Amino acid sequence: MDIFKNLFGKKKKLDTPVMYKEKKDDSALSKLENLLKQDIPPEVREQITQDIAHLKSGDYGENQVKFALQNSYMPMYILHDVYLQENGLTAQIDFLVITRKLILVIECKNYSSDLQIDKSGQFIITKKDGTRQSISDPTEQNRRHVDLLCRICPDVKKRCYPVVVFTDSRSILKTEKAPEAIQKQVIKADKLVNFIRNLHGTLRISDFSDEEMKKYADFFLSKNTENSVDYTAKYQKYIKKKSSVPAKSAPEKKTAIKQKKLSCPHCKADIAKGTYGLYCSKKCGMKLDKIYGTSLTEEQVSALLNGKSVACITKSGKTAVLPEIEENRYQGKISYQWKTKLLKKS
Repeated sequence: MDIFKNLFGKKKKLDTPVMYKEKKDDSALSKLENLLKQDIPPEVREQITQDIAHLKSGDYGENQVKFALQNSYMPMYILHDVYLQENGLTAQIDFLVITRKLILVIECKNYSSDLQIDKSGQFIITKKDGTRQSISDPTEQNRRHVDLLCRICPDVKKRCYPVVVFTDSRSILKTEKAPEAIQKQVIKADKLVNFIRNLHGTLRISDFSDEEMKKYADFFLSKNTENSVDYTAKYQKYIKKKSSVPAKSAPEKKTAIKQKKLSCPHCKADIAKGTYGLYCSKKCGMKLDKIYGTSLTEEQVSALLNGKSVACITKSGKTAVLPEIEENRYQGKISYQWKTKLLKKS
């Protein structure tokens, strides 16, 4: 009889995760992929390709976190991809999770490089080639998300907790030297569920009822708006329009380069033109048309050979390419390339 009383006599208490808001299909990804079908400069094409890879990497990482939350066997409401606005301030929250005790604000980061946080709180990644690079502090970014959330709903201020989850299982995360405040909110994806359970065990606050959990989930869902930012707009100006110039004028441009008899800035040999662009006829190791993997157009190379600086977009951001050469040593090999100067970080 007790079994039937539990089944039919009482309202069942929530004991499993509820996926309350799914992330919409990423239209930005499809738009970027469509841009690659357009006639665009090589350096812009490479930047778009990098953006696509970044979006796919981010989606993969978020799916890792989503899987962990959905299989946590804990009562919670999960809102994936919440965009909040208040008095000109905005916050793009990867996951907003309402548990029995907490409102978790989760920021996902998918770095393939190993990450170390030093005693000053500096985030440093080590790339595959051994080079180290400082990156912006994701806990600071997430703090701003929490601040806006608490401004919109002051009731949750004492229960709001920021978490930064690093999702690449192959990378190493070192936090032992980090300040305690950062250590408490930075974890790997496979530790997320235990992190939430342990956090619940340390808190001496009353539980949310089922009704309260749903009330907050409904409230934040009502505050969510669609992010209207078009991430592809910055590339529209690079799409080449079909030229109205007669076809016979094209060879004149090619012969103009040939007539100048430009020479390699390193070995002074003649510059030759092949299927993939301009190159040193003696193949001395001078990279005429690439800067750290970013391709330069024929016009840009010609300008550099004539002593003029040019600008392009690299992985680091907007970069000035100077008509000077520098030596590059890597794995015992020596090559030469144009000097660069970073103008604006991406």
